[in-house]
Amino acid sequence: MPPRYEQGAQYKLSFGGPLTPIVKILLIITVGVYIGELFVAGIGGPEAWDVTLALLALNPILVFKSLFLWQLVTYMFLHSPDSVFHILFNMLVLWMFGCEIERLWGGRRFLRYYLICGVGAGIANCAFAFMQPQTIGASGAIFGLIVAYGMLFPDRTILFWGIFPMSARQFALLLSGIELVSLGAFSSDGIARFAHLGGALTGYILIKRLWDPRRLIHDIRWKIRRRRFTAMQKDEKRKSDRDRSYPFH
Repeated sequence: MPPRYEQGAQYKLSFGGPLTPIVKILLIITVGVYIGELFVAGIGGPEAWDVTLALLALNPILVFKSLFLWQLVTYMFLHSPDSVFHILFNMLVLWMFGCEIERLWGGRRFLRYYLICGVGAGIANCAFAFMQPQTIGASGAIFGLIVAYGMLFPDRTILFWGIFPMSARQFALLLSGIELVSLGAFSSDGIARFAHLGGALTGYILIKRLWDPRRLIHDIRWKIRRRRFTAMQKDEKRKSDRDRSYPFH
């Protein structure tokens, strides 16, 4: 994940600034769980690791048939012990984007948003990638953070891969577009792209408050009134131009 820089008197390179309380707690819990995974997989062996996955990883069959609903939350805090880059990437993005969002929203709202995006990602993965036996990782919630950052700070400049500058809005759209084009939940690449898109969509719905029909109706009415007002202004301008008296020469 690239760093970002801000325009001011000088270009300022930043990876997220000081840790905020909720981001710090999420980092500690997730890294602590990952260390526990290493002990379970290393000391207990494959059997112990399989039991851990069966209980805590996201399994659509167990969620739907056996109502293992806690897996919609616990899977977010598990990461592959075979590759440190899985947890490293997610935690880096959590720090980079999450701290600034938490400073804007406050800890309670930020935590609620993060968890709901993760749950929404899990539901999407269960609904559309039910053939995938187990899913782990915070990537769905992370995609929700990326969407939130792109909507809250749309003009903030992001260095994609540390090289290519683009706005935060373009960055969020680019990553979502890549996931949409590369839907691989049913492929052998092992990436739950439906979970990524589910987290991104959940974040968009939460920020736009599309879950609230009253808010949606209010926004539609406001857009209609704004169009009518714009049309009235244009009509009045045309009338004033037509009725304006010009001096004779």
